[in-house]
Amino acid sequence: MKAPRGADERRGVRPMVAISGQGKKNGVHPLAQQESSATREEKAQATAAETSAPQQVSQETGIPPCDMAFRPLTRIEQRTLWLKEYGEQDVALHMWTRLVEQHDLEIEMLLQMHGLLVFGVLVSTRHYAQFYIDLHEALHREHEPETADALRDYYLALVPPRDQPEIGPEGLPVISRYLHLRDVTIMSAGHSIKLPFWRGKLSEVDAFVMGATASE
Repeated sequence: MKAPRGADERRGVRPMVAISGQGKKNGVHPLAQQESSATREEKAQATAAETSAPQQVSQETGIPPCDMAFRPLTRIEQRTLWLKEYGEQDVALHMWTRLVEQHDLEIEMLLQMHGLLVFGVLVSTRHYAQFYIDLHEALHREHEPETADALRDYYLALVPPRDQPEIGPEGLPVISRYLHLRDVTIMSAGHSIKLPFWRGKLSEVDAFVMGATASE
């Protein structure tokens, strides 16, 4: 027997059609609306994170990494980098390195860095580069001339010009970042190794002694 119209409503039961259509707007189910709003919220959070990340890095270094590859550094950014590099170096060691480069001097020296003792003769970048240019010429010129040319260009690019000004193009004093030794002895925990030439970062040197030799 068919129940009269409205009987289900009196018993608190609504037709399935009403349930399936309840809350629809423009044919979109409420669950789909919730998923859509959640997706939009996630996208908004991701965008906010991408926007805030460079700002956090910028507060630490002063230079947003995402911008460095797409535009020249501003004057403020160049000054920030210069101050950072200058603050990490020993001023006295930097002075001796500059003198060796400018006047082609050779100075016996001991460097202490990261628990290592590095003995050698401080030389200019030109001497260091010429040693490896000659080495690779002997190794590659006959059978791999292109490799020899590439390595030659690489090492020549390391050598600063003799007439390099005291003030760089950014309007700040030129900083030497590397130093070079020949006849090198590296000591660590009673062991030693000898090398013809060595290149190291000035900012990584903890201490230095002029005139010291490995035999002492």
